[in-house]
Amino acid sequence: MTLTIRTRLTLWYTGLVAILLVCFAAGVLAVQSRLARSQFDDELDGVNRTVASVLRAELAESHDLRRAAAETRKSVDIPGRTIAVLDAAGTPVAAHWRGFRPALLPPLHGAAYVGTVTDGRAAWRVHIDRASAADGEFAVATVGSLDHLARERQLLARTLFVSIPFAVLLAAGVCWWVASRALQPVTEMAARAEAITLDSLQTNLVTHAARDELGQLGRAFNHLLERLRAALRTQRQFMADASHELSTPISVARTAAEVTLNQSGRDEADYRDALQIVGEQTVRLGQMVEDMLTLASADAGGYPVRRSPVYLDEILGECVRSLRVIAAVRDVRVDLCAPAAVLADADDVLIRRLFTNLIENAVKHTPDGGIVTVKLTSEGGMATIAVSDTGPGVPEADRERIFERFVRLDPAREAGGGTGLGLPIALWIAQVHGGSLSVRPGPTGGSQFLGTLALEAPERATPRSN
Repeated sequence: MTLTIRTRLTLWYTGLVAILLVCFAAGVLAVQSRLARSQFDDELDGVNRTVASVLRAELAESHDLRRAAAETRKSVDIPGRTIAVLDAAGTPVAAHWRGFRPALLPPLHGAAYVGTVTDGRAAWRVHIDRASAADGEFAVATVGSLDHLARERQLLARTLFVSIPFAVLLAAGVCWWVASRALQPVTEMAARAEAITLDSLQTNLVTHAARDELGQLGRAFNHLLERLRAALRTQRQFMADASHELSTPISVARTAAEVTLNQSGRDEADYRDALQIVGEQTVRLGQMVEDMLTLASADAGGYPVRRSPVYLDEILGECVRSLRVIAAVRDVRVDLCAPAAVLADADDVLIRRLFTNLIENAVKHTPDGGIVTVKLTSEGGMATIAVSDTGPGVPEADRERIFERFVRLDPAREAGGGTGLGLPIALWIAQVHGGSLSVRPGPTGGSQFLGTLALEAPERATPRSN
């Protein structure tokens, strides 16, 4: 059976209080016993000194120990206390025995004796002090029963152990009430969180205390809700944009096919034109679907990044050579400046895609006869690729938005160019390789995209093939 936090807190607190109270009671009993015994011993010592003083005075008058002891016995009579005067050999001379048997007196070997003797039924505290006077030596014995100390101890023990259960029950009740009050916000937050659905995701938890642990829990949960709302908005926006973007090539291809099929007497050239349109749109559709799958896998953390030692300058050179063919159609020149042997621990396929997306984006936004400059540098364990164009540039207000999905700043290119996913994919590739991607004004106008990548550690380097 799973216990609630309130029940567990109450049980732990009650158990701890019970243990503390038992230890406290045992400590009180021990201290009381020690103090009572000490006080009793002090009392017996006081009686001994009084009797010795009186006995010296009587000896000074009579000079006879027996007569002086008898007079002292008459003068000092304390109820409940055995008082005996002993000669130098330890033999009783005069005494008030009060139920104490003389045979229980221990032999006197030293100057004093303090101890406890028992007769099988009762315990007695014995104090014997040897003293001297002008007429010789003597000893005084004072004995007191320990029964009253035992009764006091039993009474105190009974009082403590009768009151402990009531104190434990009181502590349990107080703990239950305090735990209930302390955990009430948690119960309210749990009920409120239970009621949150996709339709009511805008609802936040109410945090009553801003600085305690429950306040921190509430704020953390509210931040989680905010991230979920942002992710849901992004997902919904992505689905809406994807639906819109996918509908365009499908509509174009379907329209071209319907127009061609609905008119009779078409010649081969018309069919070829229609099939060419359908082919172009399906290629665009396939590229868009591939890009969407890549981003979806990246968002889910399921895209496999296969790192291996690669030379960035070689990959960049191959990408530039392949894109120069496309750029030459519009008389756009692509210049490359890259050092040799820039080694990185990276995914070859993703790095090619990053370089291709950046250079292709620059070529598309460079007017006919323009120049695209590609530069690769390496410093401080990071590689930087700078792709500059001579196009219209990116407005400052759009330099962050340009990396969002399906964003195209040039409406004229929507019908035939790109999917709006190239730069978001490039940004993800840079980030997954420990770098970043940003855009700024180019050195000679247009835009310059700066991508950074973390290089491989020197010990991972492999010989370069020729």
